[in-house]
Amino acid sequence: MALLPSPPRKYKAVLLGGLVLVMLLVLGAIFGDRGLIDLQRLRAEERRIEELAFQQQQANAALREHLDRLRSDDRYLERVARRRLRWAKPDEVIYSFAGQTALTR
Repeated sequence: MALLPSPPRKYKAVLLGGLVLVMLLVLGAIFGDRGLIDLQRLRAEERRIEELAFQQQQANAALREHLDRLRSDDRYLERVARRRLRWAKPDEVIYSFAGQTALTR
């Protein structure tokens, strides 16, 4: 079997140049501004923001429920006002302990 002649120098240079170009493209696709590493960072940030949005939606729902109860439930309104403003009925005594705020009782 006969050996193939080696390609001319010009073809070797073109092949080497093409190989370098492909390597640069691969490195750019991985480490570039819009590469895989940046994509992973953006996806992690997206998950964090979605979790934060979910938590905010839950907090909004709780506040909406609290507001609805304040508007419609007189007993609840009285209980909240008495606790936060330390209101007392006539002949009623409120005890306050050191280190305890009105909202933690």
